[in-house]
Amino acid sequence: MRFSSRLLASIGGSVVAAGWMAAPAAACQICFGDPNSPITKSAEMGVWFLLAVIVLVEAGFGVFFLVYLRRRARGFPDPVPRPALRLVKKGV
Repeated sequence: MRFSSRLLASIGGSVVAAGWMAAPAAACQICFGDPNSPITKSAEMGVWFLLAVIVLVEAGFGVFFLVYLRRRARGFPDPVPRPALRLVKKGV
């Protein structure tokens, strides 16, 4: 066996063994918290709100690039033209 395949096999075996031997984490009632308490509900709503913000920002980027690609396909010029670079001779 090559070194890379042996390394991959040993890493995979280690991950499987660690997952097989791991005990589930058990929190006490005080650490876990009441799932129906207002604090837990507000934390869940905060997580959902932040996920919604991330999705909206990514959707905005996607729409921007789609509009840009459609404008380029239709032949519209770039909104910011590229500068023309010229070779400047010394003394001119």
